[in-house]
Amino acid sequence: MAIKKVVLLFCVLLSANAWAGPMEHCPKIADIKEVGVGTYTAPTVGGTGDWYGTSQTGRGAVGRFEEAIFKAHGEPKKGAVVGELLHCGYALRDGGKLDMRFKQEGTVVSIKAGKVWEQWYNQYYCEDKAEGACTFKELVRPGKG
Repeated sequence: MAIKKVVLLFCVLLSANAWAGPMEHCPKIADIKEVGVGTYTAPTVGGTGDWYGTSQTGRGAVGRFEEAIFKAHGEPKKGAVVGELLHCGYALRDGGKLDMRFKQEGTVVSIKAGKVWEQWYNQYYCEDKAEGACTFKELVRPGKG
C-alpha cells in the first residue's frame, strides 16, 4: 500500500513539473518589432529564445492579431494536447499578413483543449483577440543526468 502511495505521489509531482514554468502565448502587438524588411522578432514570455516572423506581402507596424494554429501530434490526454504551434498570425496596419513562429520549427508544446482552442481535424485554432489568450506550454526534453 505504501508503494502505491509513493508511486502516485511521484506521478503527481511529475505532471505538475511538466506544467511548471511560464505559460507562453502569442506575442503582444506592442512587443513585435520589425528588424529588417518584412522580418520581425518578439521576446518569449519565459525570456529564453525569441519569436521570429516574416511578411511576404507587406511591412510596417502590426495592426491586429488574427489567429493561432496548433497541430496536434496525437489525441488529447486529460485535456492536454501535445504538438507544434504552427504560427500566430497578424494583419499589418498598412496591409499584408505576418506569420510569427515560436522559437524554431518543430518545438514541441502543449495546449489545454477547449476554452480558446477549437479543434478542427488534427489542428486547433485560437481566434480570441484578447492579448495573451492563446496560451501554450513549451515541453522541454529532460537532459541526461
